[in-house]
Amino acid sequence: PKAQTALGMMLSGITHGDFRKNYKQSFFWVQQAAEQGYSKAELTIAEMYMNGVVIPMNAKKAKVWYEKAAAQENLDGINGLARQYRYGTGVRKDYEKAFQYYQQAALEGHTRSQVGLGLSYRDAKGVKKNMVKAYAWLLIAAEKIDKQRLQAIEERYKDEREKLDQTVPQCKHLSRLDQMGEIMATGYAKKMLLDLKQRMSIKQINKAKKLALEIKKERAFTRSVL
Repeated sequence: PKAQTALGMMLSGITHGDFRKNYKQSFFWVQQAAEQGYSKAELTIAEMYMNGVVIPMNAKKAKVWYEKAAAQENLDGINGLARQYRYGTGVRKDYEKAFQYYQQAALEGHTRSQVGLGLSYRDAKGVKKNMVKAYAWLLIAAEKIDKQRLQAIEERYKDEREKLDQTVPQCKHLSRLDQMGEIMATGYAKKMLLDLKQRMSIKQINKAKKLALEIKKERAFTRSVL
């Protein structure tokens, strides 16, 4: 299943530019792996449907595959469901369900879900507004990589995408695609913290920092975006 998924990604053009792009074959191979219960393939099918990549966009079908991946505790799959319920994409908008899914993945160290959870607390979406908890979860996500290294990674990734040869496989030159969502989420969390600092008292911020430390200690987060 792993090889089938990799082949499908290659044929989609996602990892190899336009090299031998074949959408029909791409979907076929990823689907073969997904139907064998390979969670990464299930997630890939969900993302294809969600973003209209390789196949026509269909958020309802995306949900089916997100659920399959989530059932295997795939954190990206759980996050996908959270996003669907938060924004009402392919499902009836349900902030409480979105919050529950964000929380489930966030507690396991999923960066994008930690950001989503923080924003849920900030915006009172599915949970009572709590700026301290919002700051704490955004801080947990933001601290996974320092500002200077984040900028260097973003610059390198941009440069690699621009240099991607459209006729020859250049996979080895690309930063791992499954890491970029986490890295971008970390950068977004840093920006959101700057905004919250303007809206919170020093006392609230210090309380949030203490809470973040307690959460990290309790959950023993070891997951890194790199």
